[in-house]
Amino acid sequence: MKHYGLSPATTGLEFGVLAGALGIIGPLLAGPLSDRINMRFPGSGRACVTLASLGVSPLIAIWVYHAQNPATFYVRFVPYSLVLTAWYPPLYAILFEQVLPRMRGITSSLYIIVTTLFGIGIGPFVVGMISDAKGGDLAAAILAINWVAPAIVVMLVALALRVRGDEEQLIARARRGGETLSVARVTPTA
Repeated sequence: MKHYGLSPATTGLEFGVLAGALGIIGPLLAGPLSDRINMRFPGSGRACVTLASLGVSPLIAIWVYHAQNPATFYVRFVPYSLVLTAWYPPLYAILFEQVLPRMRGITSSLYIIVTTLFGIGIGPFVVGMISDAKGGDLAAAILAINWVAPAIVVMLVALALRVRGDEEQLIARARRGGETLSVARVTPTA
């Protein structure tokens, strides 16, 4: 707002509607895409979609947050937001494939608690602190927070390499944890 000289009302309306729409469209596109890629590369396909999303989005952010005017920012924000929101569906699918069906509710709950605490709770606080340290430059603060991307990429590569094996060991892990299961065999989903 400050950088482009926009009012809070204008920014809220224009950016809010755009961000909201893209926050819906991105995952709606990414879910079927990750399912299709996962059929071709079982297990690791979804992890690779997440890896691409979280690995590429910081690079696109540099382009977005260096826009010279609001119109350019909004145009650049569209592909950025679509790529940035593409990690949600495949990551949820990976989580659900790692647990028994009756445990998916608690898995969702724990994941949402952790992402809420760190992403929604601590994230804006850290970005605000960085922004204050950089003289109120919010764009620089948002770009600075992307320094966590290399660690995320390394963890996602590790996930992609092991997720298929973990899916195949689901029943054995459940039994080791004391779960009593019938003879029915659960096969990993494609």
